[in-house]
Amino acid sequence: MKRLILSVAVGLALLAGAPAWSWAQELPAAEVSAEDPFVPLYPLIGRTWRGISLGPDTAEDVVRWDWAVDGHAVRAVHAVNGGVYGGETTFFPDGESGNLIFSYLTSGGFHTNGSLTVRPDGVMEIEQMVHGLDGLERLRSTVTVPGDGTYQTRTLVERDGRWVPFGGFDYRIESGATVPRLSRSGEQSAVSVGELSLSRRIVANPGEPGDVAAYLRIENAGPADRLVAVSCTCAERIEMHRIDRSGDRPAMVSDASWAVEAEDRLDVRPGSPLHLMLIGFDPARAEHGQVELVLSFEQAGDVSAGFDLTPDSRASWVRFD
Repeated sequence: MKRLILSVAVGLALLAGAPAWSWAQELPAAEVSAEDPFVPLYPLIGRTWRGISLGPDTAEDVVRWDWAVDGHAVRAVHAVNGGVYGGETTFFPDGESGNLIFSYLTSGGFHTNGSLTVRPDGVMEIEQMVHGLDGLERLRSTVTVPGDGTYQTRTLVERDGRWVPFGGFDYRIESGATVPRLSRSGEQSAVSVGELSLSRRIVANPGEPGDVAAYLRIENAGPADRLVAVSCTCAERIEMHRIDRSGDRPAMVSDASWAVEAEDRLDVRPGSPLHLMLIGFDPARAEHGQVELVLSFEQAGDVSAGFDLTPDSRASWVRFD
């Protein structure tokens, strides 16, 4: 998931300089000025692009470009996979170097900043610093523009003093596309069954198959009930785990059920002793950043609820507050 998010982040930033150098001749002469720092962005402004990522973690990215700050900046707004992740980039000229610099704010709890330069052969280069994601600090990228209404971004990440491939995106103009509205964790709709309301439904998704934890809040407006089973087509099985700290060392215990007391709340939250463990989880079964879990209650019965995939469960839980 982290690789996917950063690939999208870099793909968005790299849009800035790419097309203009190949397509500037298509613009009216009066619009092209060597003194205008926004010349590289002219072909993007007022257009929408759709991109597909490389590699196993396929993502679809939709980007819209417009003028901002009354023409003193340019803003690019994008959303991935229907709005499960996205952000906004603001481009503006650096007064000292004359290059375009940018700041990128995301719904993933991190941000980046960097600058764009153009090599003599016309290839765009981005140097980018990442803030707020452990293990990812510097990114370096290039853009290739074949001149047919498409472009490709390719990214490198610094690992142990070496630059290694980190993915990329292939974009194409799509005039009819619109940027989906971003889904904030705090705006997740509650799911109800009987007197129970289920919210803060998240799965800690590392982007690879394996065992992952899920969390939720269960609010009870009625008599006592019990969660007795959870299942999902996205995993081999789901167990209700509890960390037992009564002994010399913490031990993981699989509970048969969890009580939801009358007119009370059960928080299965990151950092607490409780979590749902999805054994053999397959992220490829997710749709639009969600997986469906079926929760069975002793009194209220069964209910199907969507759980949002997130690379940082603690940060996602806090955003509900």
